[in-house]
Amino acid sequence: MSVENLRKNIVVRKEFSAGGVVIKDKKEVLLIKNPSKVWTFPKGHIEKGETPIQAAIREVKEETNIEGEVISYLGKINYSFFWKGIKVYKTVYFYLMRYIAGIPVPSWEVKDTRFFPLEKVQKLLRYKGDKRVFLRALNKLHLL
Repeated sequence: MSVENLRKNIVVRKEFSAGGVVIKDKKEVLLIKNPSKVWTFPKGHIEKGETPIQAAIREVKEETNIEGEVISYLGKINYSFFWKGIKVYKTVYFYLMRYIAGIPVPSWEVKDTRFFPLEKVQKLLRYKGDKRVFLRALNKLHLL
């Protein structure tokens, strides 16, 4: 089978998610450890009838037990992956969020969640998109 024929048979799906970079007292950042054991920012699917901002606030709360307030839009990241034979193109909208309340408690969806000092976060993040979003957050807070 030629490469062209293989491309024609690939099932493609687009997904949209939203997440938050939650900053506490301009000193700490909230991260989750995902099922792949990678530290990242809380995020999840945008539900029907929900705005990206509403989804970001909900997902942060659901995954971490932390309430946050959106301060600013940080931009989006795009990536793709294969899942069960389907090529998924994902767009994630990120928001800078101020910590409001709560103690980090991981949901069933994540392995761990906690606040880390600002200076440790860049070293913990593995994904390029997360690193870019984090730098945008620091710029918005005038911490660079």
